[in-house]
Amino acid sequence: MSGFLWVILLLLFVLMLGLPVAFSLGLTSIVLILQYAIPLKIVGNTIFTSMDSFVLIAIPLYILMSQVLLDGHIGDDLFDVMNAWVRHLPGGLAIATILACAFFAAITGSGAATAATIGMVAYPAMTERGYEKRFTLGLLAAGGTLGILIPPSIPMILYGSITEVSVGKLFIAGVVPGLVLTTVFIVFAVWKSKRGGYTPMPKTSWKERFDITIKNFWGIMLPFLIVGGIYSGVFTPTEAAAVGLVYSLFVTLVIYRTIRLRDLPQICLRSVGTSCMIAMVVAGAILFGRVMTMLEIPQKLTALVISYNLTPLMFILAMNALMIVLGCILETVSVILLTMPLVAPLLIVLHIDPIWYGIILTVNMTMALVTPPVGMNLYVINGLRDDITMRDVITGVWPFVILMLFFLVLTIAFPAMSVWLPSVMK
Repeated sequence: MSGFLWVILLLLFVLMLGLPVAFSLGLTSIVLILQYAIPLKIVGNTIFTSMDSFVLIAIPLYILMSQVLLDGHIGDDLFDVMNAWVRHLPGGLAIATILACAFFAAITGSGAATAATIGMVAYPAMTERGYEKRFTLGLLAAGGTLGILIPPSIPMILYGSITEVSVGKLFIAGVVPGLVLTTVFIVFAVWKSKRGGYTPMPKTSWKERFDITIKNFWGIMLPFLIVGGIYSGVFTPTEAAAVGLVYSLFVTLVIYRTIRLRDLPQICLRSVGTSCMIAMVVAGAILFGRVMTMLEIPQKLTALVISYNLTPLMFILAMNALMIVLGCILETVSVILLTMPLVAPLLIVLHIDPIWYGIILTVNMTMALVTPPVGMNLYVINGLRDDITMRDVITGVWPFVILMLFFLVLTIAFPAMSVWLPSVMK
């Protein structure tokens, strides 16, 4: 395994140089190609074919859709609807924030977009009603993580493209865990709120509830359109992204008129930056995985696992420990694309359900979004207002990290939570 150690040390060295992950993977691959006299033509061929994927088309579509919804203030409307129904309960605004995050997550598939969109409207509302500032910041950062667990999910699309697992089944597998994690957050928010520190709000009349729900009917229907269409088999996840984009444009341009045609070029430009970043990481990771395969690293890892007689549970625990560490120093997309080319063959050898492992991986990555120093949601929440400090955000999010760690254990201990719904899917 000296070759494998040399590869890992080389990659770590390149990463420590401060290069972006995409370039680190590409540079490491090229060094290995030159070192082991692999034909250079695989660089161009691999980068080209890595983008030639029907599944990956969904990623820029979901990113553009989330940008349209963000600029169209659909998240504000979702928060208003949730607030109208639950604001009179203990911790009502906190519950409304989590539910709005869950709903917006079911639209965009992005943790950062969910945190930013709901955070902009929920943070001032909660602080004005006396909620503790650090608790509010932690709630918003953690609530945003639902964006990658509740379908549609960009990390799940990437995982499915690497492992060749049905993205539709991965989406459906994320429904129950997503709802359970949402419930865990709500229970903690109610418990925390009952200890004091907030001003209760009056109960909304039934007429007001129905009025605001009907007013925002079109936005509320979007997650049901996407998830329902996938579950019923009407369209694939990639087709669902296209349908969702067209629907979101119709709602924001025609129904609510919160964006105008002249806004679309800037919206497209903002989404292109994120899409290109992910595409470059995908290309670098697939090239890296191709070189690893040519050097027979996966086969050697498989032989090593067999020689140590690792059980599936031991392997999963070891991988989760590794991913928690990686999640602190790399962003979610990079962790998935870096590890899965090597891990995917081991799942087959150890007879681990790839759908179950995909949900475990995604749950683990929810923590990566809120663990310093590279937790994306921490920076998103820190940038909401000038009076927010990173220290407040990190302090506030730690109780939620503990909850997510507890939920990760539940996901490992009870596989049925992840695989039952896909098993009954047609």
